[in-house]
Amino acid sequence: MVGNLKNYTKIDILRCLLRIEKPVSRAELSRILDLGEGTVRSILDILKENNFLESNKNGHYLSPKGDNFVQKIKNNIVLKNIDLDSIFPEQKKIAVQIKSPKNIEKSYILRDVAVKNGAEGAIILKYDKSSNKLRIFDAEHEENFDEIGSKFNLSGKDLLIIAYADSYKLAEHGALAVAVELDDDLRNLMDKF
Repeated sequence: MVGNLKNYTKIDILRCLLRIEKPVSRAELSRILDLGEGTVRSILDILKENNFLESNKNGHYLSPKGDNFVQKIKNNIVLKNIDLDSIFPEQKKIAVQIKSPKNIEKSYILRDVAVKNGAEGAIILKYDKSSNKLRIFDAEHEENFDEIGSKFNLSGKDLLIIAYADSYKLAEHGALAVAVELDDDLRNLMDKF
C-alpha cells in the first residue's frame, strides 16, 4: 500500500503564509488558495511546527516569528494579480516585483523556473531608473509597459516578473518560484520545508 501522497508544494506553503494577515479559518484559506481543506490542514500543521503560526477559536494567525518573517518577505517582494488585456488576454496573470535581486544574466532561466512551477510562461521586465521605464530584461527593443509599471512602486534595479497561466493559482506558483530563485530569504525559508 502506497499511503497518502502530499497534494501541495513548498510554493503552496509560501502562498499560505503570505495570505494570513488576520485570523482566518481553514475553509477560507482553502477557498483563497484553491486547495482542499485536508491539504490546507497539512500546510497549517507545517507552519505551526515551524512556529510561524498560532491558532485559536477565531482561526489561524501569524505568530510573532511568522509576522516578522512575512514583513521581511514583503520588504523584498510585492505580489499582485494584474488584469491586463494587452498581454495574453485569455490568461490569468500574476506579477511579482523583486526589489534589488541578485544579478541575473539570462532571463530565459527565470522563464524556465516559472514554467517548471506551473505557469504557461513569464515576461521578465527590468526597471530602468534613468528613464523611469520598464524594459524587457534582455532585449534591446522598446515596448510600452507604463500601464504595468504604474501598479508598482519601482526603484533601483527592481525586476518585475509577469507569470501567466490558465489559473491564478498556477500563475502565482510560477511568479513565486522566480521570487524564491532570486531572494535568499525566501530560498532559506523553502529549505526549511
